[in-house]
Order: sequence, then structure tokens, then C-alpha cells
Amino acid sequence: MTDINYISERLSDLKFSQEVLNRYNEPHRFYHTTEHLLDVISQLEKKGVLDDELFLAAVYHDAVYDPKKGDNEERSAELFMDEAKASGIKDEQKQKIRHFILDTKNHQASSEKSQLLIDADLAILNSCFEKLIDYENKIFKEFQFADFKIYKSERIKVLEKLNTKGNLNHLIEYAKQRQPLIGVFCGSFNPFHKGHYNVLVKAERIFDKVIIAFGKNPDKSERSWPVPKIIQNRQLEEYNGLLTDFVSSLGYEVVVIRGLRNSTDFQYEQNQYRYIQELMPQIRIINIFCDKEFEHISSSGIRTLEKHNKHKGYLLD
Repeated sequence: MTDINYISERLSDLKFSQEVLNRYNEPHRFYHTTEHLLDVISQLEKKGVLDDELFLAAVYHDAVYDPKKGDNEERSAELFMDEAKASGIKDEQKQKIRHFILDTKNHQASSEKSQLLIDADLAILNSCFEKLIDYENKIFKEFQFADFKIYKSERIKVLEKLNTKGNLNHLIEYAKQRQPLIGVFCGSFNPFHKGHYNVLVKAERIFDKVIIAFGKNPDKSERSWPVPKIIQNRQLEEYNGLLTDFVSSLGYEVVVIRGLRNSTDFQYEQNQYRYIQELMPQIRIINIFCDKEFEHISSSGIRTLEKHNKHKGYLLD
């Protein structure tokens, strides 16, 4: 049975680095993970076609994966060619493997062997509806940085293009009708610190997606801190004015998330809620307390500590 140890050992035998496997565990991946890699390898193995060329093409075909960019296959092929320099793979084989990887971009095979990799890569599309739903939910998470309205229309186009045999009809209908549970975590976030992140992680256990909305508070200083790298795969928005106006501008239903540290925060938010409710009676708000170890952290406290260079322990990378 194919497992990660098998892949690791075979890479070692071919004189390739194990580091490529770590890429499949990147935090922004939900479908294009080690699990997908193992499935592709297994599909090829079942057909008895898993020679060194297809093995390496499978391992590297999603080695570079950034859903915000459109050149992942090109960069994956480039990574393979770079790491193949220290191997014993012949130049002719390297070029074949490079083309196999590039062919997975538009799923257009340049050879019969390339088609085998493409078929293995797209094998999920022939799964039962339950697995297709799981696949769709994972893709949705990988593209959570995109606004839902844009994601929905573009995703339907992709599924319709892949629906060459009509086996995705039900999934397309699901994508058309789906109304994910979306939260909006709003605040001035100057800076967005570990306490905020603790609340975000809790919220993401509840919601299909959480939008992080940086609001401009006239009673607070302008946001001057950079957005932490760890949250950059989420949908990030900025707004001026009232929260209710921003929520209305989204054009779909959301639940507002407010992070709380203690009872003082709760009393403040309770008072604010009354104003918000009068402005937008249909609004839904959920309060989430951070864990005890973060309840003392505040953005203003961090800004004060920065003056003495004692603030870094409270920030995210």
C-alpha cells in the first residue's frame, strides 16, 4: 500500500530531496495535500504504470501551489528541473517529466503517458457524490481569499469545463445552490495579534469561511502594522464608516464575529450591539471569547510595548 514513507524512500533512491513533500503540508492547502499526492500515486500504481518518470511527475506536479497565482505548474516544473540536477535522471527524461507536469495545467496531454498522469490527477471527478462534496468544500477553503460571489461564478465555470462526461451535473447544481456559512471578523486590528488569531481559529471551527475586515475607527490611530503572513490566505477587506454599511455592501448573508477578552469587553459589545441592531435589525452577531492566556493582550498595549522593543512576543509571523 502506498504511503508517505514509500514516496520518501523512492525519492531518496532517485537522489531527490525529501523537502518537496513538506510543501504538501502548507497551511493554505486543503485539497492539494499529501492525501491528494498519495491518491495520484495510488491511481498510477493500480494501473501498473508507476515508472520513475510518472512517479517524479506525480510528486512534483503540485509541488508549488498558490491558488492566488496562475503559474503553479510552470513553477512546479522549474522546481523539478532545479532539483533534478543532482540526480541521475537523464536529460531526455527530465524534459519528459517537465512536460508531464506542465500538461496538468490545462489537462491537455502531449502523449499517452502524460494522459495517465492527468487521469490520475482528475480521478476525484469520478467519485461518489459524498466525496465530490468533500472535494468541493476543500477547494472552497483553498480559495477562501476570494469574495464568495466571484468564487461561485468562476467555480461553476471550472466545473462545467471539467464536466465532459456529465458526471458532475449534481455537483454543479450543488455549487449553484450552496449558501456557505460566512462570518465577518471585524476590528481595527492595529495590529492583528495572537489574541485575534485565537478568536479567528475558534470562529473557523464554526464557519465555512471567515472574512477579516479591517475597520477604520475614528477614535483610534490609523492602522500602521502589516498584515501577518499567517492570515493572508483569507479574504481581507478594509472599510470606512459603519460596520452595518460594510455588511450590507457584501451582498450576501454573513454573521458578524466579535472577539472578547473579558467581561468588560462583553459589556462594551453589548452596548454597541443595541446601536447596530437599531441600524440593521436583521444583523446576526456572535461573540467569541479568547483563551485565558490571551485575555491580557490588546493592540494598544502592544503599541505601548513597541516603544520599548518588548512587543514581538505578542505578534504573529
